[in-house]
Amino acid sequence: MKHSLSAFAVLAAALLCIVAFARYCPPQHPEKGLRRIDLGVWAPRTDTLVLPPVPPPAPIPEPAGPDTSAHRILFIGDSMVEGLRYRLSQYATANGHSMECVIWYSSSSKYWAQGDTLSHFIRRFDPSYIFVCMGANELFVRNLEEREAAVGKIIREMGDLPFIWIGPPNWKPDTGINDILLRLCGRKRYYPSLRLSYERASDGAHPVMRSYNMWADSVSTWLRDSSAHPIRWEIPAQDTPKTHGVTLLMPPED
Repeated sequence: MKHSLSAFAVLAAALLCIVAFARYCPPQHPEKGLRRIDLGVWAPRTDTLVLPPVPPPAPIPEPAGPDTSAHRILFIGDSMVEGLRYRLSQYATANGHSMECVIWYSSSSKYWAQGDTLSHFIRRFDPSYIFVCMGANELFVRNLEEREAAVGKIIREMGDLPFIWIGPPNWKPDTGINDILLRLCGRKRYYPSLRLSYERASDGAHPVMRSYNMWADSVSTWLRDSSAHPIRWEIPAQDTPKTHGVTLLMPPED
């Protein structure tokens, strides 16, 4: 056994000498002797793979001014649309626009991204502008990657149509849905409703009507002055009719 180990040690030492000589010896005549070899390709990599960060939304050019044309507005979302629609429809009527509302109770981006619900109503109403109010039923979700994919699909489904996304009126800190909306929509298409203070109804979540109206007025100022696609949206008179169509969808089945 001792002789075997000694023989192995001698062979290993000889091999190391040969490799060292081949690597570090001075250049030899191409037809004579050993040639120096390059072991660089055998050296282990010490750098690490760094994935590029997800790019932010592309910059939106500053509009020359508000779009003064009459728009067909499609307003979709969860139950928060129920209270916002009255005041926003006054703005629409006073400024020569029409509005169709689709309220899907207890819905979330996950459900709107499944199937063809949004595409169906885009085909049905042929809007030239889309308002989205969604996220109140997603304040405390943990599967944020799924919600990010859902929000991205909704945005892609709207295509080239101008849109704004009205964020949820948080009553408690969320787990990340507002960050997702800001990142995917961009500051000029996402309205951060969580920054406002609301008087709440008995369920502790939905605003009372005067808070809904305050919310709608704040969104309207931002839409007119700071959004990516401002339109004619002046403050309506108090007696302006609340003119809009409404489609109600029942809560999704889990």
